[in-house]
Amino acid sequence: MGTWAVGSFGNDSAGDWVMDLMENPTFEFIRETLEESIENPNDGMSNENAIAAAETICILNGVIPSDYEEVRHNLEPAIAKLKERSIPADLKALALTAIEIIEKDSEIKELWEGDEEWTAEIRELKRRLTA
Repeated sequence: MGTWAVGSFGNDSAGDWVMDLMENPTFEFIRETLEESIENPNDGMSNENAIAAAETICILNGVIPSDYEEVRHNLEPAIAKLKERSIPADLKALALTAIEIIEKDSEIKELWEGDEEWTAEIRELKRRLTA
């Protein structure tokens, strides 16, 4: 996994996930991403994808992350498509569940163990999801 920043989109997996979302800009794709991470908390790539999916939900709700500019060009067409429909009522709760599992016990948490900046980013993502 190539990682260059602690932000939600600061890794290769999230970049690939954004490209996949561009090809399949549906809430079902986001749901499947979150469910995969919940079912496989020890899969770092699934964890990174779930973080990107949760962040996408925040963006759809108008709560923009600090690293959005890095992916804006690629993500905006998918965001525009997704905004044509209503966000499923349970999707935000599903995203929060995935992030809480990642924060508590996951492969990606182990990789970032002791990194206060990553911990702060995850807590901030949880805050944005509940905003």
